[in-house]
Amino acid sequence: MKKVIVDIFGADAGPAPVIKGTLNALEKFSELGVVFIGSRNIIEQYCRENDRIEIIETDDYITNEENPQVIFTGRDNSSIALGYKRLKSDDDCIGMISAGSTGALLIGSICRLGLIKGLKTPALSSNLPLYNGETACLVDCGANIQCTAKDLMRFAVMGNAFRQSIKPEATPRVALMSVGREDNKGTPLIQEAFSLIKELPINFIGNMEGNDFVTGYADVIVTDGYAGNIILKNTEATGAVARGIVSAVAEKHSQQNEPVVKEILKELTLAFDFNTRGGATFLGTNKTVIKMHGCATEITPVACIDQLLRLEASGFSQKIKTALQNIQ
Repeated sequence: MKKVIVDIFGADAGPAPVIKGTLNALEKFSELGVVFIGSRNIIEQYCRENDRIEIIETDDYITNEENPQVIFTGRDNSSIALGYKRLKSDDDCIGMISAGSTGALLIGSICRLGLIKGLKTPALSSNLPLYNGETACLVDCGANIQCTAKDLMRFAVMGNAFRQSIKPEATPRVALMSVGREDNKGTPLIQEAFSLIKELPINFIGNMEGNDFVTGYADVIVTDGYAGNIILKNTEATGAVARGIVSAVAEKHSQQNEPVVKEILKELTLAFDFNTRGGATFLGTNKTVIKMHGCATEITPVACIDQLLRLEASGFSQKIKTALQNIQ
């Protein structure tokens, strides 16, 4: 039986939606087992005895207010540390999902889980909604604030492999975020990264501008985590603003109940609701780790587990390893 580790802590609404959503995933995926990490008392409020459920008990978790580096040398009983320990040691466990501290998940993946050989840091990837209903893979979306040109080159390689795992029938178009499409645009870092990426055996289409990322110009968008996180959160805000404008105009004209208005609002919600599409995936870890959104709902764990199972079935980890080996 394939097992998924679920850290119940870290969500804004508390453990309840994470636990309930995971139980929904158990109903959906009949061959799945779950290892909950967290307070037994809380988990057992929602779970009946089930041979597909295991609990690793702890009340300790690393909050977003703490320095994530505490996971380096301590906090062995924290949910993230215990999750990585089990994930590393159990061949039946194919991945972990958590809404916990992104920084602790990042650092823990390096010092407790382990990275693919030759990699110094993983990247965090998220799928951005496009105007045509498709998505683009954003790498990095917040894990690595300061990057070297070689980091960005590796992000391009891993993003390309990640996208191929999601859509194996297509050849991803990979672009580097800059301030203009011309080859010579951008900071010295971007120019150096451009030179490295263009030599890779991938479909690199060059630089892209900020107004390109929602148009479908590229399938993989490469950037540092500082800019990537701004792009990600601005996209979420844009969705909220769009829904607000439509609602306000409909209310002004007393058309809130018109079928076309309801359909538009439904489509906007689906397009910009990150919870329905799963979570952000760490690229380069020895096993798959998915970061759930802090505002996770009961829908989020189901989407994340579905995402994890699809990546496992596609040979995602091996694709990343092979891609990185080819550029060492």
